Amino acid sequence: MNPGRARVMVARAVVITTMALAPAAAVVPALAAPCTTALTVGCQSDGYDAFGYDSFGRDRFGRDRSGYDSFGRDRFGRDRSGYDSFGYDSFGRDRFGRDRFGYDSFGRDRFGYDSFGYNRQGCARNGEDKPEADHAACESARQVRPPTGSAS
Repeated sequence: MNPGRARVMVARAVVITTMALAPAAAVVPALAAPCTTALTVGCQSDGYDAFGYDSFGRDRFGRDRSGYDSFGRDRFGRDRSGYDSFGYDSFGRDRFGRDRFGYDSFGRDRFGYDSFGYNRQGCARNGEDKPEADHAACESARQVRPPTGSAS
């Protein structure tokens, strides 16, 4: 017999056997008794309902129906408000709109200074104001608050 013909015959036998057994594989789970209660004979209930949740409303991974674990975090580590454990959202902003370095979307920190140490009027933190800044206004603004940041 030709080796190519033998391969074709084996392939046909595999296909015919698969087609013959496929309906049996589909029928067997359909005939199985569903686990409706713990008292059903022949039923081994694992404690989860048809939707995959136990009596406490948790799935097999410990998440509730909304997808949060017992700590209130989803599978990406974010809480229900969308912030991670460090307090930042997916865009890297905290609850006040500041990035991880403390600057807002305009590039200013919470005191109004940019990353170079100047505010919008051109006044510097350290007293070295820009040449176009109003030096008298900068000095009066510095005198209003104590240099240490404490109120006493």
